[in-house]
Amino acid sequence: MSELSRRERKKQETYDRLYHCAIELFHKQGYVKTSVEEITQLADVGKGTFYNYFQTKEAVVLEYSREKYQELIVTGREAGYSLTERLDHVLKNWAEFMVEEREMAWVAVKSREEAELDKGLHYGIIGILSHGQRIGEISKKYDPVFLAESLEGMVLQHFLHWYVSGEGNLVREIEDILQLFFEGLNERSHRVDCIR
Repeated sequence: MSELSRRERKKQETYDRLYHCAIELFHKQGYVKTSVEEITQLADVGKGTFYNYFQTKEAVVLEYSREKYQELIVTGREAGYSLTERLDHVLKNWAEFMVEEREMAWVAVKSREEAELDKGLHYGIIGILSHGQRIGEISKKYDPVFLAESLEGMVLQHFLHWYVSGEGNLVREIEDILQLFFEGLNERSHRVDCIR
């Protein structure tokens, strides 16, 4: 792998500085209250420089969310985790992230159509479900893409309700969704139903 040129290194450093300054300000004073000008002042660059790296403030949040989702998938691949433990790990930690990062999570969810922010998480969940089908932990009756989309739809709907209403416990609701999901997909229960 070739080393980055001096110019490429400077560009990467500027990107990193803008990104980290933006996230720092979002955490300190909130996404809405943070202006691009404040980000560039903290990063010690001109205001126009921000737009060389990010089209909008939302783009910073989408990158932050993408990184967090990728971390969830990677840590969910831990050796020794069963299928249910892997999905439980990914989705409960996703819910905790959404609770802790409430304002940025909302921005990411609202902006998802433009950037396909959750494709990494989506493909990770498909991978977990596909593996569960290969090893016989869940029924092969349904396509893993359909299962992932159904599970994500339930989770997203609960997040939207929790965010808008301010009611409920999102982490507990995700636990209930997973229990319902696995009770319906358990390969043994499908075998018993077929025998009856």
